Amino acid sequence: FLPTIGRIEHGFNCRPDLVAVDNPVNPRRYLGHFWVDCITHDIKMLRFILDLVGEDKVTLGSDYPFPLGDLTIGRFIEESDLPETTRRKIFSQNTLEWLGLDEKTFQSPE
Repeated sequence: FLPTIGRIEHGFNCRPDLVAVDNPVNPRRYLGHFWVDCITHDIKMLRFILDLVGEDKVTLGSDYPFPLGDLTIGRFIEESDLPETTRRKIFSQNTLEWLGLDEKTFQSPE
């Protein structure tokens, strides 16, 4: 629904009798309060999503077991010009935060 948030918000503002039923909260206020995966197959769409929900709410996805997922998971992100900090968040940090896990749990003992 992210690409349609403008339409949804417009409906909320101009026709609350149809859109704001049982919920007085503007739909845009929910952005950044839920997690989404990065499977877009399009770096421009991923940038749009990162801008809407924030880079702290986007996680790595694969679309497994569906046959149209990334053939090499994360390749288009790795080959993008996204900042390293954003890629690190997508590839691991955000998922660890979402699951409440500590990164140290997955590090090899020295």
